[in-house]
Amino acid sequence: MNMKDVIKTLKDEFPNKTIDISESLELLKETINDTMDSISVELKLAYSKRDFTRVRLFTKLGEEINQYEQKLEQIIELLEIEDPIENREDLEPEGKKTVNSPDYSIYYVDPNIEHTLYENFTYKRPFGFRISNQEIIEVKTWQEMLIKICEILIAVDENKFMSFEHNPNMNGKKRKYFSKNDKGMNKPKLIGDKIFIETNISANSIRNLVLKLLKEYGSKSSEFKVYLRADYTEMHR
Repeated sequence: MNMKDVIKTLKDEFPNKTIDISESLELLKETINDTMDSISVELKLAYSKRDFTRVRLFTKLGEEINQYEQKLEQIIELLEIEDPIENREDLEPEGKKTVNSPDYSIYYVDPNIEHTLYENFTYKRPFGFRISNQEIIEVKTWQEMLIKICEILIAVDENKFMSFEHNPNMNGKKRKYFSKNDKGMNKPKLIGDKIFIETNISANSIRNLVLKLLKEYGSKSSEFKVYLRADYTEMHR
């Protein structure tokens, strides 16, 4: 089987796993992008020092990594399928518990422990997030976290945020994540009475989108911390 046949079979037989693979590759792509930025900084520094040996080193390294970036992008594009978010919302049910309901309290975790955006958030429920040294902002769902982050960022620089509608890197291959028109969106949320964002995406897709948002605003991902309320991974094993 060639790569296209392998991916087609994965999409047909294991759609949820295909999404997991795609989201993981998206995270890898973002990490590679950050690495390329670091290479660019070192390249400029080497040039300023007229250290042409290191200039050639970093130039060659960037060229080689770029080839892998392109291949990675091709694989991600082949893996692209609609994200069945309705089967990936792993939140504790609201309302009264029945006799047969599981004891969700055993899956609660310490909400004081910091987590980064480079972790797998499938089957986990957020408690809140913190940007730099600001206060923790509490949320109940990953979608709520995305909405609050977007509200903060559009207040910081509205023009930049509005530009995401026409930025291919900030949108999915098959659907818009940012648009002034909610047509074609599954679960749009209006931000700042200006632009809609798609909230019908999984926890890891939101993680990847937040990484992109931080980069666009020149913020370091290391300054963004996530706090968890519960981890239901064992329930789904």
